[in-house]
Amino acid sequence: MKKSILLSVMALSLLAAGCGTKSTYIVTPGTPAINQAEGFKVVQVEDTSNFQFKPDDKDAFSLKEAMSAALGNALAKQGLTGAGYSVNVNILAYAPGNAFTRWIIPGAGATLLSVEALIADKKGTQVAKIPVERHISAGGGYTIGAYKYIFEEVAQEIAAVIKNPAKAKGSDSQAGPKNAYGF
Repeated sequence: MKKSILLSVMALSLLAAGCGTKSTYIVTPGTPAINQAEGFKVVQVEDTSNFQFKPDDKDAFSLKEAMSAALGNALAKQGLTGAGYSVNVNILAYAPGNAFTRWIIPGAGATLLSVEALIADKKGTQVAKIPVERHISAGGGYTIGAYKYIFEEVAQEIAAVIKNPAKAKGSDSQAGPKNAYGF
């Protein structure tokens, strides 16, 4: 009885630790406060991850297009679209992972996406930076497709942090000086 309870607790702990998102909101010192009402638009997505799908991979897609579309949709869902600020995203790291491998050996076969979103005003001055890292390290069938939906999750995190910087998920989050959000 005690052994089965211990195994259950260990399994739940592993599942809880199997996924994570870390985000930070960093205001550029000396820049004017962001006026959220002016809106945000995705201008450019760069991919410096050096990840390449195998030539015969039937699941291959453009990382840049996936991030751009996901972030555009996430900004729209949050009511943040407009032309006041540009959002440029750099894809720093990507690993598609493998759900079956995660199920058999938690930690192996992890799906990972690490990006840095840069917010600039109409003059092109960077006013904020939002690094986001999302990993899916454990799980089986319910994590099938994570290689693609991870872009949506990261985009939703970026939009949520733009809307409310206090929602950044990281121990090193900085709301910086007083800004339009009241932080």
